[in-house]
Amino acid sequence: MKKEERAALGHRLRRRRNELGLTREEFAELADIGAGYYGQLEVGTSQMSIDTLIKVSRASRLSMEYLLLGRETEPGDRTGVDLLLNRCTPRELRLAEKVLQLFLLRGDAAW
Repeated sequence: MKKEERAALGHRLRRRRNELGLTREEFAELADIGAGYYGQLEVGTSQMSIDTLIKVSRASRLSMEYLLLGRETEPGDRTGVDLLLNRCTPRELRLAEKVLQLFLLRGDAAW
């Protein structure tokens, strides 16, 4: 990975961490990686393994493709709902499923 690509990845991580309202230390703990190492990822001075990419992707709730390339899949390949669900924790997925079931059960009455 080139230096510019590492810097862009770091920028995407920093932006997401700020959106989540987390410090570097808090995000690193959430991702189960060292805070110093995470700081190096944010500034683009270190590369990461696949295992670390998976951890950071899960902690940030951003796809690995977005973290690496700055883009999601091509429009039309996936729905917005799919993209949102991919960012959910297992607990959030269970809750989303329950909400959707309730919505669909009431769907006939609402229309």
